[in-house]
Amino acid sequence: MISPPSTTLPYYLIVGIFATGAHYITLLLLSLVLPALIATLLGAIVGTVVSYQGNKRWTFTKARPPDTYQWLRFSITALVYNGTNLALMAFLLEHWPQRLWLMQVITTCALTLITYQINQYWSFRHESIKS
Repeated sequence: MISPPSTTLPYYLIVGIFATGAHYITLLLLSLVLPALIATLLGAIVGTVVSYQGNKRWTFTKARPPDTYQWLRFSITALVYNGTNLALMAFLLEHWPQRLWLMQVITTCALTLITYQINQYWSFRHESIKS
């Protein structure tokens, strides 16, 4: 059964908690041996995979199977999200380098609702990318 769009936000946020956890754990581990921006980028990639799988299976499920371009649309959205995350992190860490975790939380919160709307109305809309 298709749920109304307004009821998908809680599911999206729960999936986001898991994806953010995967991102942050990867960031934590890699920041011990890599520069912060590389660690957050690699963490974002791990979080993206977790987010796609969770949202595809739980948040934006529909009666029809996903179209072949769903992963492409999600990847484009994730690329923009991760690029913006990286740019915000670079800017914020330039001004507050001792606050890695606070800066990552700020960027995550700032981008979450924007990407929810993009994913809801574009990435998981189950239509051909050409239309």
